[in-house]
Amino acid sequence: MSSNLARLGHVALETPDLDGSLEFFVDAVGFEEVVRDGDTSYLRAVDEFDHHSIVLSEAAESGVDHIGWQTEAPEYLSEFETILEDEGIEVTWVDAGTELGQGEAIRFTTPTGHEFEFYYEMEKPDPPAERRSKLKNKTYSRTTTNPIAPRRIDHTQLWDPEANDFREWLQDTLGFRVQERYNRADGSRWGTFLSANGNKIEAAVIEDEDASNEPALHHIAYKVDSADDLFDAHDAMNEHGIPTDGIGQHSISRGKFLYVRDPVSGHRIEFNAGGYLVFDPEWEPIEWEEGDLEDRQWIGQIESKKRVEY
Repeated sequence: MSSNLARLGHVALETPDLDGSLEFFVDAVGFEEVVRDGDTSYLRAVDEFDHHSIVLSEAAESGVDHIGWQTEAPEYLSEFETILEDEGIEVTWVDAGTELGQGEAIRFTTPTGHEFEFYYEMEKPDPPAERRSKLKNKTYSRTTTNPIAPRRIDHTQLWDPEANDFREWLQDTLGFRVQERYNRADGSRWGTFLSANGNKIEAAVIEDEDASNEPALHHIAYKVDSADDLFDAHDAMNEHGIPTDGIGQHSISRGKFLYVRDPVSGHRIEFNAGGYLVFDPEWEPIEWEEGDLEDRQWIGQIESKKRVEY
């Protein structure tokens, strides 16, 4: 089936100390705080028009509340409700404005335990006048932002002990398309890299080899302009005393990367440069076999496997 989802929209995260986490997300990484509502902050990257791409809320412990996907049209919310309920999945409607800046939405738990939200409407507020770019096709002026601030949300990496069941469900029920996949020597699947809108990787689904683990979010990736920005980001993290996790280039997707984690919550952001887009409707997934390369990374290593559960 073809997907009626337009794109990955936002991720709602939980932290035990909102002010402490904002020192990472805003001061160090360079996200813009659109609005603060009590114990919740709505953030967006400097080249995003939508109200937010991260919702950060204070909670008893770190967690992931949901991952939000925008539909192609408002009527698809009801259509997805029918599809999901036919599979026995409970769907909860969320009123417009419950999540600030967003219209009505549906929330549900995928069969393997990931928390998803589908919505269509999202406000596109102007930045404050003193931070606004004079270019109408930009949001924030580069002169008023952190110079290494990421541009826009790109993808998520999701870990799941039942990754094969999850990726099949994403394909068969939601219409996601596979762009690349990586198979182990024994024929089992390590990772599947999928897209809702068909032209890029938006969900990397990785098999968690520890079957006792719950489904989890490993990281949210945000685009930067070039590989040079990765070194500037590394420099900025050093200035803030924030450790980094790997710098290099993936073999899968060809994306160049630098990972950083919020010291308070453990949530990880990937600065991502490069990669490629897919517009071919007849695209054949790229198949990787263990042994094609010495490592899954083309350059460099990723050191930490820490991830945050729902």
